[in-house]
Amino acid sequence: MKAEIRYNNGTMSTPCLIRDISETGARLEIPGDFVLPNRFDLYIEKRNQTRRVLVKRRDGRALGVAFDDPAESAPAEAGLAGRVAKLEAGVAEVKEQLAKIMATLERSG
Repeated sequence: MKAEIRYNNGTMSTPCLIRDISETGARLEIPGDFVLPNRFDLYIEKRNQTRRVLVKRRDGRALGVAFDDPAESAPAEAGLAGRVAKLEAGVAEVKEQLAKIMATLERSG
């Protein structure tokens, strides 16, 4: 997944790739040997989201970072809960319609 490392108050940026991502952090691949600060903003293009991160591990072109903004994950969780509620409502509607179809078939059979 494409991303961008932004630092120095957004005046500097470096493209990177997210090789792995979770709720708590990510594994990044940078294109070369850049001197990066220990904390920076990570812009995740696909999600149109910027997360504050803390570097936990450096290994050549690979960085392991932890998300340093737990408040940012709350909207995603709320969005997930909303989607689950909509899906559950849809399942209930399908069950109701199936019950009506079964009742109609029983009456006509």
